[in-house]
Amino acid sequence: MNDILAKYNEAIKEEQILIHRISVCKELIDIILTYISEKADSIHLLTAEDIITSVHTIGQDLDTELLHLRLEKGILDNKLKGLMD
Repeated sequence: MNDILAKYNEAIKEEQILIHRISVCKELIDIILTYISEKADSIHLLTAEDIITSVHTIGQDLDTELLHLRLEKGILDNKLKGLMD
C-alpha cells in the first residue's frame, strides 16, 4: 500500500507542475498575441506565427501528458480504495 500511496502522492505533485506549465504557455501566448497586434506592421509575421504555434504545441503536449497522468492517478486512486475496503 505504501508504494501505491507514494506513487499517488508523486502523481499529485506532477499534476500541479503540469498545470502550472500549461498556464505559463497560455500566458505566453497572450503576451505574444499582444506583441503581434502592436507590432504587426514592423515584424515578420510568419516568424511570429511560427513562434506562437511552437508555444501552442508545447502547451498541447503538456496537456496530453496531464491527461495520461490523470488516467494513471485515477487507476492508483482505485487501487488505494480497494486496499482500504
